[in-house]
Amino acid sequence: MADKGSLKEQRDRFLAFSFASADLFLELDDAKKIVFALGAAKSLTGIDPEQLEGKYWLDILAEECHPHAIRLLKGAKDAVRKGPIKIRMTETLANGCEAILTAIKMPDNKNIYLTIGFATEVMQQLAEIVSENEKAELMDKQSFLHAAQEAFDHARTIGADAELTMFEFPRTTEIKEVLGAELWDQLTETITDVLTMSSIDGYSAAIVEEGKYSFIHDHSVNPDDIREQLTQLSKDKDPNGEGFDIQAKTVTAELESLSERETTKALVYTINEFERKGADFNIETLNTGFKAYVSANAQKIHEFKTAIEQLNFNLTFQPIVDLQAKTVSHFEILSKFKKGESTQEWIIFGEDIGMAADFDMAVVERVLNYLRYKGANNSMTFSMNLSGQSMQNEQFFKTLMAKLELHPNLAKRMIFEITESSTIKELELVNHFIKQLQTAGFKVCLDDFGAGAASFKSIQQLHVDFVKLDGQYTRRILSSHRDQIMVKNLVQMCADLHVPVIAEQLETIEHVDKMLELGVDMGQGYYFGYPLSNPAYDPDKLPAKPQK
Repeated sequence: MADKGSLKEQRDRFLAFSFASADLFLELDDAKKIVFALGAAKSLTGIDPEQLEGKYWLDILAEECHPHAIRLLKGAKDAVRKGPIKIRMTETLANGCEAILTAIKMPDNKNIYLTIGFATEVMQQLAEIVSENEKAELMDKQSFLHAAQEAFDHARTIGADAELTMFEFPRTTEIKEVLGAELWDQLTETITDVLTMSSIDGYSAAIVEEGKYSFIHDHSVNPDDIREQLTQLSKDKDPNGEGFDIQAKTVTAELESLSERETTKALVYTINEFERKGADFNIETLNTGFKAYVSANAQKIHEFKTAIEQLNFNLTFQPIVDLQAKTVSHFEILSKFKKGESTQEWIIFGEDIGMAADFDMAVVERVLNYLRYKGANNSMTFSMNLSGQSMQNEQFFKTLMAKLELHPNLAKRMIFEITESSTIKELELVNHFIKQLQTAGFKVCLDDFGAGAASFKSIQQLHVDFVKLDGQYTRRILSSHRDQIMVKNLVQMCADLHVPVIAEQLETIEHVDKMLELGVDMGQGYYFGYPLSNPAYDPDKLPAKPQK
């Protein structure tokens, strides 16, 4: 290997490569003040590098460039360069010369690193291409809901909070008539710049419907200042100079008080309220938004409680089959509400309103009764679902164990499947409960297993007996080579841990063969049998492979 030279030579080589693509390097601290400057500061800014240190970064840029530059910084991500964009230096420095700006963040470092270069023809063309691709746009409602959830999730992981602010122009039709099409377009473009620039990431801003806007921001942004700015913009565009009334509503996230699912429900409900009523509605936090969602569904809650109390649901049985031998391993017991509504929607609703444990306990009662009476004369094994929410409820688990201790002879015939495992926060507590079940002779399966970080964390910390692959892999397994590779690797990892794998939603022999080829142990789906009122499986009636 060639000698790379001394440390000084390596440093000089690095600087030479750096200055080949930029002329001035700036480091900004968390307050966006320049803490380090290196390069052609005199030529670009009119002052020496040392004199730049301590200045606020926007002070060296022309004011009209501020929105684009701020958006560039807000969009900066670890180890990903943002830009280049074309800027102009302030008139008081270097006579307002044009320049090219790029930015980058480094992992585990709050500081931001900027490069500024002279605006050569090639760099200007590149900046124009990037600028066109990164032009500020307002999201539609659905895209915003997704982006807002991601922003909230990120804020939650770093222990921060965020706010949702909505602005309404109540008389949009009248405003458009007063301004005309051209001025209205100019106003909406400026609104777009203001909201995206002020948003938490430079992008999370939306037009919910015409005249109604929303954006996610942190506590450093003052919604009143944004409202005043928008009001002044409307005056500037109004031929009469009067401007237009703008109503605002800010909702604090309070992320620590809600789960991710509750945050999503509250966010959707809040945005829908804004869409229906404008800015005049009584939601101050996402927590109160979730409570309002629950209140709005009071009748549905009553129906759900009644179904639990009166056991207004039936049990159905679907076979889980050994893919190699085509023999039944066990039957999953599924619940079906008697009125015919979507059972899955009811179960999700129960989790949303915090009643998953009540429903699960009602199912436990029905399953135990079945095994003691109707199923007493056979030796079949059965599995039933327990929500991840229930498994984090100590009182639920205490009650569950008390009921199971009354029927120790059922331990070898019951498997518990933990659903919604990605939502489990108390992994250590849940694993403690799993060990108690296993000590009592019961086996435990982890449902909805996939390639996400949450699944890997779960399989690492939850010592289960089986895992069941998320159905999304089965749906794509015949057409996606990528999914085939992922399933193969997941299966191999589980094999190394001595944990058998179950694939669900197997509908055809092709699905079965592919999963068998990838090493999956067991399968479940319409190919082997539909959920029926009694456990039934006949391998002789399985559909044959089509003749070629």
